[in-house]
Amino acid sequence: MNRNQPKKTKSPGRAIREHCIECMGGRGSGHNYSKLISECSSHDCALYEFRFGKNPYHSLALTGEQRKRLADRARNSVLIQRAAGKSRSKTNDLG
Repeated sequence: MNRNQPKKTKSPGRAIREHCIECMGGRGSGHNYSKLISECSSHDCALYEFRFGKNPYHSLALTGEQRKRLADRARNSVLIQRAAGKSRSKTNDLG
């Protein structure tokens, strides 16, 4: 029996995401939850801004050096280059 065992603790972000999944039909619906949550039409819901598990009002305080490193890493990212149409050919990656 699981009655006497303590509840598992969840982070607030995870609890909000679980609420959104239940609101959109639950785990048994067999749908892609990320897509359903991103297409949520309940703009008046108190949890709407937090539905992806992150606080939209919390920003990181980065130093200038940290910002530069992040910008360089993003600039060199394969996904960013692919989106910009600047991807390298696959033959160059092999050798």
